[in-house]
Amino acid sequence: MKIQKSLMAFVLAVVMLFTCVVPSFATTEEDWVELWESSNADAGIIMFVGSNESERNFSWYSSAEGENSVVISTNKDLSSPEIFKGTQFNSVEGSVVNKVTVTGLKENTTYYYKCLSPNFESKVYSFKTDGGAEFSAMYVTDVHITSIDDYNPNSLSDTSYRFHETVKDALSNNKNISLLLSAGDQATEGLESEYRAFTASDEMKGLSIATAMGNHDRKGAAYKDFKNVPNEDTEAFIRSYNGTDYWFVKGEALFLVMDSNSGNALAHADFVKRAVEANPQVKWRIMMFHHDLYSGRIPHRESENNLLRTIWGPIADEFGIDLVLLGHSHYYTVTDVLYKNERVEELKPEMVDPKGTIYAVSCSLGRPRDDDDVGLNDEWIGFDYLTDVATYFTLDFKADSVTVNSYELGKDAPIQTFTITKTTANGGHEETGFFISIKDVVVRFLGAVYTIFNNFNSYDDLKEHGYDVELSDFFG
Repeated sequence: MKIQKSLMAFVLAVVMLFTCVVPSFATTEEDWVELWESSNADAGIIMFVGSNESERNFSWYSSAEGENSVVISTNKDLSSPEIFKGTQFNSVEGSVVNKVTVTGLKENTTYYYKCLSPNFESKVYSFKTDGGAEFSAMYVTDVHITSIDDYNPNSLSDTSYRFHETVKDALSNNKNISLLLSAGDQATEGLESEYRAFTASDEMKGLSIATAMGNHDRKGAAYKDFKNVPNEDTEAFIRSYNGTDYWFVKGEALFLVMDSNSGNALAHADFVKRAVEANPQVKWRIMMFHHDLYSGRIPHRESENNLLRTIWGPIADEFGIDLVLLGHSHYYTVTDVLYKNERVEELKPEMVDPKGTIYAVSCSLGRPRDDDDVGLNDEWIGFDYLTDVATYFTLDFKADSVTVNSYELGKDAPIQTFTITKTTANGGHEETGFFISIKDVVVRFLGAVYTIFNNFNSYDDLKEHGYDVELSDFFG
């Protein structure tokens, strides 16, 4: 840890030189208890996003090895099904992990499915694919499913139930939601039991899920087994043990889900460049990662935030990112329109071709903060809201606009609404031609060096907690 902090200080010093549709199965606490005790909840069934709307990636746990599959059909009774077989491996905690990819899905179609593995057959669930540019998503962060709480022996069930209630609340406000975006810290200790509980709600089984890795997900080794995501970066030599960046396309939006635990800015920028070049047809570029950049209010994190801003701000600028979804601070904030880490436009309810990027933190679903002893970074923040209630955003995508609404759990009126409209594919973003300054080159190189030392620290931490990891899991 001392090496990590010393290197961070060195990096900052150098930077300063250069900068001079599923039915609701559980609607009451009694219903929840029944669901919680079922094998379906414990299996941790989750439907991750595919590379595009024609794919879905499934993951679940089981107790025995053997053939696994997802049976899927357009008929409710699963007649005339397609059967997709998958792979298995043993998790770091001894369970059998099942992974199945379903392909060939048609747009605007309702599908019914069940998951099969030895000694396990799930209930039948359903989901509907979208078509064209229009779709709706919900975004949450810091869900913090918690398995260890000295003051609450039922914390695993209670935190899972809170998440279930939030998803159900969002679907009641916007029945068109088909995608759930979670910006990290799905779990608190990074344990398999927490990821099983993260997926327990039947409301989740009809949504495509995309998760970013938070610092708490990194505390254990189970997140690596839990996820089943498309287009992961396989070219990064320096990476986190539990995973790396990935992308997917939905409608006319490219979603870039990044690992902000890694400071390897060289790899991050290269990954985004390849993803953007592979998807020239999209109109929207949405980025999601865990660490907050601009909110302030937590003084001891400001040195970390300075480093993160020098890494991620230039990447968002270079590749014309429209909206960045964040977490970590647990404070609700939305920035003004930023470019080169400066305010170029004020955040407004209606914005046409904004000339930069908007960064948002939806507070925290699990542990919202409403204290204000220090105050905001006023030079960047366009809107903030203090609450001790779980919050979430909904995002309504259309061909030329994205409308964002935010809600407190249990309230129908939104906290905030704003719409971004783009009249051209590039909107108001500058045509940089992927040009970067010498300063950014140096910062990205130093970020890679910092990540090497950070990975050694992570390796030591996981070893101390009894995980069977190898250094080669972090490099190569």
